[in-house]
Amino acid sequence: MTKRIRILSISPRHFHPLVSGPVAAAGSARVAAYLPLPAVLSDFGVELRDVLDAAGVRADVFDGPDNRISYPDAGRLLAVSVERTHCDHLGLLIGQRSRLASMGLAGQIALCADTAGEGLQNLAEFFTLQNTAATLSVITSGDFTRVVYSIAAPGMRDTDQLQLGAMAVTFNIMQDLCGAAFRPTVVTFASSAPSNLRPCQKFFLAPLRFDSDETALVFETRWLNRPLPPVDPLERRKIMAEVRARQAAALSDFPTSLRHILRKQLVIGEFSMDSVATLLGMHRRTLDRRLKQHGMLYGEVLEAVKRDVACQLLRDTDLQMQQVAESLRYSSAANFSTAFRRWTGVTPSAYRRQVR
Repeated sequence: MTKRIRILSISPRHFHPLVSGPVAAAGSARVAAYLPLPAVLSDFGVELRDVLDAAGVRADVFDGPDNRISYPDAGRLLAVSVERTHCDHLGLLIGQRSRLASMGLAGQIALCADTAGEGLQNLAEFFTLQNTAATLSVITSGDFTRVVYSIAAPGMRDTDQLQLGAMAVTFNIMQDLCGAAFRPTVVTFASSAPSNLRPCQKFFLAPLRFDSDETALVFETRWLNRPLPPVDPLERRKIMAEVRARQAAALSDFPTSLRHILRKQLVIGEFSMDSVATLLGMHRRTLDRRLKQHGMLYGEVLEAVKRDVACQLLRDTDLQMQQVAESLRYSSAANFSTAFRRWTGVTPSAYRRQVR
């Protein structure tokens, strides 16, 4: 019998969040997941060059899967594409053509695991190999697990298509790991619904909830028990060697790494300085010293993350203030409103009116 090969588990406390390649900019993603866009535009009779020019995105961005695209550029590119095609579920059409193979090294690490659950955890842990602008969190509670996609890049606009696309890719990834029979229990989006829900319903084959406080694929935990095929030991060693080769880049942008961790921990609800320091494999005093070297305070970074999440939810959803407050772990809407006014100079309601 062939022995199953499993990738070594690398804990965040020993391995800082990674960036892909030596020039991976903070707030960017490998363009691989967006490679279906030219074909989708062609289906609508729209020229890619015209969309790239209108969005102010360089013409050679789609020349190779390892090219990087900043999230602001991706957001503008998708927004212009929606405008030109008159299709407000365009992100779905792009995402449904991408799979685990589009995740590059992060996807390879996932396939080196022993089970679908371990593979999914590996993908989430090393997601920054693919994307330094967003995070992927896997949260299990009893019989159900959810995979949460969260944008970590600051000041993002035009996120609805990014969220649609991310969940479509996540669905395909789950089928790659768990088999074609995989079905989610519900899919939630921290954005408003597209005008035509039928394509989304047909693709996900599950209840859809828009105007949610998070973008997530929820499913029965039992799916994660599926065994994965064994991986050739030589191939596994090559993958691990490449991961180790990129470790040096992991510490090159400490503020961005910390922001990613805080965004993930905010989803989980465990974002104290002590818990984050533990994840980084350091003492609280060491974390404080590292922050001071960058002219930062822990509370300021945490509040900046909360501010960006709040702005996204207020802009892209119709959530009530109490729901936004709860998603940011505030005890009341009043406390959230006080904090938001301190961050922006306006109330949450006034901000929502301004940006719509």
